[in-house]
Amino acid sequence: MKLYYSAGSCSTSCHITLEESGLKYETVAVDFDKTSDPNVTLVTKLNPLGTLPVFVTDDGKQLDQNLAIHTYIADKAPTKNLLPPQGTFERAEAMNLLSFVATDLHKGIGALFAVTTVSEDKTVQGAYRKFALGRAKGYLDYLETKLTGKEFLMGKTFTVADAYAFVVTGWTKWVEIPLTPYKNISSYMTRVATRPSVAKVLKEEGLN
Repeated sequence: MKLYYSAGSCSTSCHITLEESGLKYETVAVDFDKTSDPNVTLVTKLNPLGTLPVFVTDDGKQLDQNLAIHTYIADKAPTKNLLPPQGTFERAEAMNLLSFVATDLHKGIGALFAVTTVSEDKTVQGAYRKFALGRAKGYLDYLETKLTGKEFLMGKTFTVADAYAFVVTGWTKWVEIPLTPYKNISSYMTRVATRPSVAKVLKEEGLN
């Protein structure tokens, strides 16, 4: 299996899940800031959207959406319990959390990276940031409640939802959202970061 990723982006979460799975895989780092990077052109050919992650299975099939990649890897390594068994309520609950991260938290925090692209008008930028910040904080409030009394989103077991939530929540430091008001999230981020697989991926991607 092969994962094309960009350090610190949402694709890092797939890198973490692969490392957690114990499956054999390889990674290809893509640097969009370097137009000379041949992998940028390659990614565009593999995925017409020009986005990452891009994941290629052992038999050459391709996925390019986080939710699908996380689910596929988890099902390929059932003994790692990265997702509960299919057909259980717990499976649906985990997918519910994974979907929240993919569709709400990711877009909510990610929108704050686009403030300067909305308009050159500083007033417009300020209004947009205020709106986007309100939505992002609402999603963080939700995440905070979901972590009440838990080590991980599903309780004591680390799942793919945690891999994704950890990476996206980590973006807060780049968009000036302090996590100090969120006690559950703050301790959660520290706990996840110390997992051997996560620490390994962060070091490999130059993120620690």
